[in-house]
Amino acid sequence: MPRRWVGPMIAACLTVAHAGCGRATPPAVTPPRSDASPPRADGPTSTPHPPPIVQTEARPIFKVEPSSFTIAADDPGVQLLAIGTDAGEAGRDLTSRVIWRVEPSGIATIDSSGYVLPLSAGAAAIVASDGGGEVRANVIVAPRDGRSWDFATDVAPLLSKHGCNTGACHGKAEGQNGFHLSLFGYDTEADLAAMARDGGQRRISPFDPRESLLLTKSTGRTPHAGGPRIALDSPDYQTLFQWIKAGAPARTGKERGGLARITIEPSGATLAGPGVQQLRVLAEFADGRRRDVTRQAVYKSLDESSVTVDPRGKTELLRRTEADVTVRYGPQVASVRLSTPVNPGLVFDFRALPRANLIDDELFKRLESLKVPPSPPATDAAFLRRASLDLTGAQPSPAEVRRYIGDKDPDKRVKLVDSLLARPEFIAFWRIKFGDLLQISVARQGNGAYRYQEWVDECLAKNTPWDEMVRTMLTAVGDPTAIGTGGPVNYAMDALEPIIAAEQSAQRFLGLRMRCAQCHDHPFDVWTQDDYFGFAAFFAKVQRGGMGMPGAMMGKPTIVINPKGQVVHLRTQKPATARLLDGKLVTIAEKDDPRAELARWMTAADNPYFAKAAVNWVWAQFFGKGLVDPADDMSRANPAVHPELLDALAKRFATKKFDLRDLIRTVATSQTYGLSSATVAGNERDTRLFSHQTPRPLTAHQMADALAQATDVPNRFPGADPFRRAIRVADPSVQSMILDTFGRCPRTSACASVQTPPLSLKQSLLLIGGDVVESKVASLNGYLASVLKLELEPEELVENLYFRTVCRPPTAEESSRWTAELKQATSLQEAAEDLFWALLNSREFAFNH
Repeated sequence: MPRRWVGPMIAACLTVAHAGCGRATPPAVTPPRSDASPPRADGPTSTPHPPPIVQTEARPIFKVEPSSFTIAADDPGVQLLAIGTDAGEAGRDLTSRVIWRVEPSGIATIDSSGYVLPLSAGAAAIVASDGGGEVRANVIVAPRDGRSWDFATDVAPLLSKHGCNTGACHGKAEGQNGFHLSLFGYDTEADLAAMARDGGQRRISPFDPRESLLLTKSTGRTPHAGGPRIALDSPDYQTLFQWIKAGAPARTGKERGGLARITIEPSGATLAGPGVQQLRVLAEFADGRRRDVTRQAVYKSLDESSVTVDPRGKTELLRRTEADVTVRYGPQVASVRLSTPVNPGLVFDFRALPRANLIDDELFKRLESLKVPPSPPATDAAFLRRASLDLTGAQPSPAEVRRYIGDKDPDKRVKLVDSLLARPEFIAFWRIKFGDLLQISVARQGNGAYRYQEWVDECLAKNTPWDEMVRTMLTAVGDPTAIGTGGPVNYAMDALEPIIAAEQSAQRFLGLRMRCAQCHDHPFDVWTQDDYFGFAAFFAKVQRGGMGMPGAMMGKPTIVINPKGQVVHLRTQKPATARLLDGKLVTIAEKDDPRAELARWMTAADNPYFAKAAVNWVWAQFFGKGLVDPADDMSRANPAVHPELLDALAKRFATKKFDLRDLIRTVATSQTYGLSSATVAGNERDTRLFSHQTPRPLTAHQMADALAQATDVPNRFPGADPFRRAIRVADPSVQSMILDTFGRCPRTSACASVQTPPLSLKQSLLLIGGDVVESKVASLNGYLASVLKLELEPEELVENLYFRTVCRPPTAEESSRWTAELKQATSLQEAAEDLFWALLNSREFAFNH
């Protein structure tokens, strides 16, 4: 039978029993999963909701927050929260389970969800009862006379809440039926003009507000393509009605501070089990005012299979898991995390877990709070292969595996990491990672790419601090092809458009994707169009010089500073003023390079983004995904899985003067990194908490080198030494079918933080149906041909093949099975080739676990 049929059959039944992959339940271990439907990080879905409150004593078992408050003339309403206080209900949200009333009536009303609406000026008590005890909150309703208005905070958020300014409605480029709003409300001045000034003011009627087209269409009284959006006489309707009645002003009353931030109460909620949690959202203004905007905010669940949220801020956690909800009000975005113990009956001694550094302290603390047990440490063979691949891009040799698993030194894992960091292969492999991050290629930088790569190599060899590298790249000028000095100049040569340079710098060095803010305020973050162009203004003076340009070398393309350079704001059509992302305006002398000030701010130890972005990127290299995933999207709407761990690592990185090797060593020597990929009861559904290692497909360069190393048949690259390793092929323009098929970064646009695409049909066809593996296995100059000449015993041959491919000895079952197969084979060579081929095509070989 041909190997194209025999091989897959052997591969399908091949036992890859090893303690580093699958579920840790002896004797058999499942191989790494590569299917398209990974298990979800949640627990059982059948847990019932908490039982109704049973009150046996006439005393309250909850408190009401806030306990005393004033509804100002500018406040539409206030959300109250009833929170359990006794042992059985402590911390639990009881807002929708208590009975609410107002005494005396006529001052305010309150609905069943605890939302208070004012009726008339005066004082009243809000009474919450649970069938036994009562709790009172005091409310004062301020007089309505003289109410001030601010279109940006009173009216514009309602347009977002009801979807009026989305891309599918009036927010699209051409508007809808002649009525155009800015997308997601980024331009409130234009929105005010569109609603109340344009079209002959036909959309509002101050003399008969209820007949305003704005109200009749939004309530459905007049035909409206979007259908009814606002209920008649609802609080939102009343807000619009009163605003129109007041003359649809942009702003009235005394000058007030702008919106500074929003906060969510509770800031995070750990529930006893699946259940309900009412949120309360407060807007904080620059002048110190606070306003309840619970009913005016926009809510979004980041995982609707785990948590739902309604327009009133009522969330429901659907199963034992953790999930995030984002909240947007005006340009401000915040998030809140809801969680519940995943295994409430878990008995596990977390205090007994060994800890190597702060990573283990923070991560194990979090796992304990969620009652998710970590897997045990990986086997020595699995850890050796994992660390070797992650740090040097290569599998360990059979001799290294034998020596390491026989070493009894308790510190051998730390010593292994240190030895791998000292190898030249570490620089060669990590230059690819930094090259992907910086998109170094001949296609982008021309001949300067060689100087660029040399400079990165030199920085890695010297362990140049990351902040120093970034400052150098951001401020370099001159000839990008100059030996010794030209390398970092290519950073500017790569993107000469100020807006592109700004976007790339924010994404690479701060983990911020700002592109959306070019045309409108960012829909998932706090960045405004003004932030975008203010940031781009730092790159406005950077230009490509040439013959006739000031400061340029004769006939050579160089990077120079043009004192007259500017970037024009898209909305105002005026030159943008340089502004840091903390809102600080920067005054730059005409002759100075604005990037110098940007570089100082960006790489400062107290910058809230720089250290976190670097730490998160490095973490992703070792775990396949960041603490924030994707690693370059650290927006407010994409919170970190372990925020305390991210903060602690970033603080250490800054304290250690942005030492990259120290950061890499800290991650690689942690107990967390050394955990097995085999799951245990209680963490088998976890795909986000890092309670165990997740098997990761080998990167393109790792796969190419692993095949060559295992078979002793080198890969061939055009114009290169025939024995050149794949990790030495840094530029993506070098042709290689295997590197392209296994997903090397083309560096034509931003690549994923980790180039580990899932196994695809194209890859399978290359390995199984092509001659990439076949030719190496059957090569007369390869390993198998040479080892067969030694006439080893079948058992020893099987062992050698396992060490060369999956970097471990075969199990007793595997050894017995394949020894018998080789002994009874009519052709030892064909049987050995089939076994070798099947091992090279196994998931255990294809994954780093």
